[in-house]
Amino acid sequence: MEELYTETPEIISFVDTERSILAIEIALLDVEKENINLMISEDGCYFSAPSDNTLYVATLSFLCPADPAGAKAKYKEGYLKIDIPLKGDIKNFTKILVE
Repeated sequence: MEELYTETPEIISFVDTERSILAIEIALLDVEKENINLMISEDGCYFSAPSDNTLYVATLSFLCPADPAGAKAKYKEGYLKIDIPLKGDIKNFTKILVE
């Protein structure tokens, strides 16, 4: 069996303030859906996904507690999209003026 090259894929994560969720989007263009391993806790997530010659991996930490039981993930056209409800209120964040 050929050894896989380990790589972190392109990842975008942001807080959707209108829906009070953490949204994560991961580019996995050459991966089969059934090969995606995604694990989520209150304070972070881990995923791995092998392709023909690459093992995509990443571990992410969350800036506030999340509700893993309410998480939804969908893989479509090479992109894994994950929505995770936040447990905390984002109103506790402090807005900083950028000069």
